[in-house]
Amino acid sequence: MVSELCTQMLEGYKSLVHFHRIPMLVISVLNLTFSVVATLGNLLVIRALRKSSSISTTLQNLFLSLAVSDLAVALIPQLMLGVNIAVMLHMEASEKHNIDAFCPEILIIYRFFVMFLASSSFLTVTAIAIDRFLAISLHLRYQELVTSKRIIIALMCLWLSSAIAASMFISIPENNRLVVAVIELYGLLVTTVVYIHVYKVARYHQNQILAQWQLHNDQTITILRDKKSAVNAMFVYIVFMACFVPNSCCTILLLADVSNVSFILADHATVFLILLNSSLNPLLYCWRYRELRQNVKRTAKKILCISEAA
Repeated sequence: MVSELCTQMLEGYKSLVHFHRIPMLVISVLNLTFSVVATLGNLLVIRALRKSSSISTTLQNLFLSLAVSDLAVALIPQLMLGVNIAVMLHMEASEKHNIDAFCPEILIIYRFFVMFLASSSFLTVTAIAIDRFLAISLHLRYQELVTSKRIIIALMCLWLSSAIAASMFISIPENNRLVVAVIELYGLLVTTVVYIHVYKVARYHQNQILAQWQLHNDQTITILRDKKSAVNAMFVYIVFMACFVPNSCCTILLLADVSNVSFILADHATVFLILLNSSLNPLLYCWRYRELRQNVKRTAKKILCISEAA
């Protein structure tokens, strides 16, 4: 079963490095470059999140999970993809046709981590959506129902589910593209519906505050803070959608014709977009959260001062 999946992937790579060398070189360079960017960015964000006091502990844990996932994406599948393509292009240019050496270990390890980490990011973004919906809907009851302990348990289940899903994708290659397409579209639909509700509730509370300005200050501050937090999380979702939806479309195209070289090239390009999401999230955190931005700046300045002193 594993060898069948690997052979299918290998045939695609052979066609791409032979017929589309320049686009594959661009994809390789971009992946190697943004692997470094994502690694540095997420390390700074993880440090900043751990020092943050303005973000609630539950949301902080969710963002930490997403940042760790993004860091792992940069260090494993994104780096592997860039190196794999570069080596294949070198072999093709030097007429060393032994690309079969990549199969099965290297390509299967790469594919597993792409599925595992993409799934964990996907589920974490969904969890953030649900968390923000509960925060602006439940208010005071939210702190009773959504505790740090429950969030950590949910995240453990989330990561375990991602590992099981990735293992099943590798072990049972029959119709796995169809399964991935269905899960992606269903997950995107669910997350979109949740964020539409988040937006509606946030607008309702905003209108309520304007109409009843006599609300207690503490209650007003809480509602406004939850609304701002929901809007910030929505930006994470929008960027996530922009990175993941193109790959879902390519997956559907490949279901129609799995051997079409143009579709396979488009699939690789959209996989880069998924991996690029790991570089965009740290920028998004710094843009939307002032305290995180300040913590990142302080850490960066300390690192630069140490480098200059050395």
